[in-house]
Amino acid sequence: MKDSPYNFGPTLRLEADAVGPPGQRTFRLLAANQEGAACLWLEKEELQALGVAIDQLLARLSNRSEWKLYGAPPNPFCPSEGFPAIPLVEFKVGQLSLGYESDSRTFVLLVHDSDADPEGPPTFTCATSVIQMRQLGQQIPAVIAAGRPRCPLCGDALEPEGHSCVRAN
Repeated sequence: MKDSPYNFGPTLRLEADAVGPPGQRTFRLLAANQEGAACLWLEKEELQALGVAIDQLLARLSNRSEWKLYGAPPNPFCPSEGFPAIPLVEFKVGQLSLGYESDSRTFVLLVHDSDADPEGPPTFTCATSVIQMRQLGQQIPAVIAAGRPRCPLCGDALEPEGHSCVRAN
């Protein structure tokens, strides 16, 4: 993690958020440490994939004895509330990796800027606790589901002006 231009180290907060009205939302991860905040913009599908990766990693690690010490995540979150208006780091995510360091019992997020070499060092790194990662894993589906409702037949987004469902014909 030392080769990263922006090594946030342990985060105080790591949250998922969406900005804009349903149908025009943009998605981001917000990270904060004692020095400031980072805003990492990503696509809805990328955020969804991160949520799946978190769930899979937590499920794989949950049988470890040291995990019995960790309870349920804290109370529901208030996305972006309390984050600095101007982050120290802000970019569009090109590649994102998630790992677990068993020695320190922390999760590590490695993020490459969309303009960076994916084979080079990550643009941004941070470490999070088990509880923070559990909370993020629960936030992501809630943030994604807060968009436009889906058609129960075809799964496409329902537009305010109406929906022409192929399966309804």
